[in-house]
Amino acid sequence: MPDYSTYSLTGREKVRYCCMSALAALAVGELFYQSVFAAALLFPLCVPGVRFYEGRLAAKRRAALGTSFRDLLYSLSASFSTGRQMPEALKEGLESLKLIYKADDPIIRELEDMNRKLFVTRETESAVLDDFARRSHIEDIRNFVDAYFICRSTGGDIEKLVVKAAEVIMEKMNVQKDIQAITAQKKLESKILLVIPCAILLFLQLFSPDYSAILYGTAAGRMLMTLAFAVTIGAYLWSLKITDVEV
Repeated sequence: MPDYSTYSLTGREKVRYCCMSALAALAVGELFYQSVFAAALLFPLCVPGVRFYEGRLAAKRRAALGTSFRDLLYSLSASFSTGRQMPEALKEGLESLKLIYKADDPIIRELEDMNRKLFVTRETESAVLDDFARRSHIEDIRNFVDAYFICRSTGGDIEKLVVKAAEVIMEKMNVQKDIQAITAQKKLESKILLVIPCAILLFLQLFSPDYSAILYGTAAGRMLMTLAFAVTIGAYLWSLKITDVEV
């Protein structure tokens, strides 16, 4: 099972990324340099971008896992209220969540793996849950697993623990939604600011090529365009960083 702090592109995703990178390099080469040769030189810069792209996909996958884990907690709470133990509760949770999520969703794959380990290979409950919490890199899951084992060892009310954990996660999700709503406008503005320089360059090339010729025909002009390109990309990446708020 995967470590959710990282993400490895599949073959199809690598092909898609390469195609997108090639188109982006061609667009930048044409807009900022009017040169296919410049586009060919820019394409290798897309290689470091793979890590950035994989990081975004990993964060998206962790967010999906965290959301579905909340639904799992509701199922576990119902199972514990009927006297089930954790292995049986996880088995029932798998059947319940199959009605909500697709077979390739992270939570379904994790539950299938946990049930296989518990009922087929006979691994211990603590090893299975601890492995899931360690790989998830999600604070809510780690805290729940730790609290569960403390309650089990001290005879605490596990049902109440599960319900409280679900409530806490729901509150955090609501706060996260509020933050996303606040930062949505800023993210849109950053995308607009990224598009505006490209739109201006395209407009000049189409309707006033003589006016912008000095930017493409001289060494100073090419240096200026390189600086403009670097500042535009840097500003966009900075805007992504300051609007990426975690709860």
